[in-house]
Amino acid sequence: MMLIQPTPQQRITIREELREPENQSDIDRDIKLIREWLDTQPHLPKDMDDGRLATFLRGCKFSLEKVKKKLDMYYTMRNAVPEFFAN
Repeated sequence: MMLIQPTPQQRITIREELREPENQSDIDRDIKLIREWLDTQPHLPKDMDDGRLATFLRGCKFSLEKVKKKLDMYYTMRNAVPEFFAN
């Protein structure tokens, strides 16, 4: 299956709706902040790659507080009901 890439205008709309920073350095800074926060959370994994953290950022419209809540809930649920995540 071939994925169709968004047009330049669609990219602008996507960035606006997700509140995605224009500079990659801003995204890198947010990923660094999330990693620092993860280091203080003993119950959360520390080995997530940048792509996975960027996905969480996009899914939370680049809100660091929402990312923290979502990561905490995601891994809490993975531990509480592993059968849900098995397949």
